[in-house]
This record gives sequence, structure tokens and C-alpha cells, in this order.
Amino acid sequence: MRSDLIKTGDWLLIIFFLFLSGFWLWSTWRKKESPEECVVQWQEGTLTFTLPKDTVLILTGPIGKTVVEIKGRGARIRDSDCPHKVCVKMGRAEMGGQMVVCAPNRVVVMLKGRGGVDAITR
Repeated sequence: MRSDLIKTGDWLLIIFFLFLSGFWLWSTWRKKESPEECVVQWQEGTLTFTLPKDTVLILTGPIGKTVVEIKGRGARIRDSDCPHKVCVKMGRAEMGGQMVVCAPNRVVVMLKGRGGVDAITR
């Protein structure tokens, strides 16, 4: 490769875009919000837990039982009687704003953060 193919301006552009992409990655990872509350909704009501908390809930829905595990500052659906087990495969929610949903059993597990604004509509 000849040295006259890449000029000084090209190197400056390459460095600029590397810096920009690094800044974007840093700002994306920095925004992870530690959850303050865990809200569990199902057909019989709503429960709110202040985190950190360690508990296991067994909820009854239209097609059977759903086991919700709240541990530390995260939550997951550990087991469910739903046919495809998509809710179990979703894994553990650990950041504010994340949800785990068992649609057939109508169970929603939601983590709430520090009360920041998610969206503004007009």
C-alpha cells in the first residue's frame, strides 16, 4: 500500500469517527438505571416491592400457575404453565424500564427506575 493513498485529512476523519463511536458506546452503557421498584401485575391485582428484595410469588392465571422470582435488584419468571415458555426464556430483568411478560397467563413483571422521563407526547 502506498503512503500517498491515505492523506492527513483521511487520518483525521478516521480518528474522529473512532472517537465518536467510542463516545456513543460509553454514553449508551452509562445510562443503565438501577431499579428502585418491582411491580407485578396479574388478573387479580398489582403488587409493588421496594428493591432490593428476595421473594418468590406463585400467581394463578387463566391457564395455570406462574412463578415470579424477585432477587436483589432484578426479577424473572422462573416457571409458568404456558405452552411455549417464552416468558421463562426472556431471562432476568435488571434495569429500570425492563419488563418480563407472560401473555397467556396475563402476568407482567416491570422494574421501575428513579422516576426519569421515558417519553414526552404532545
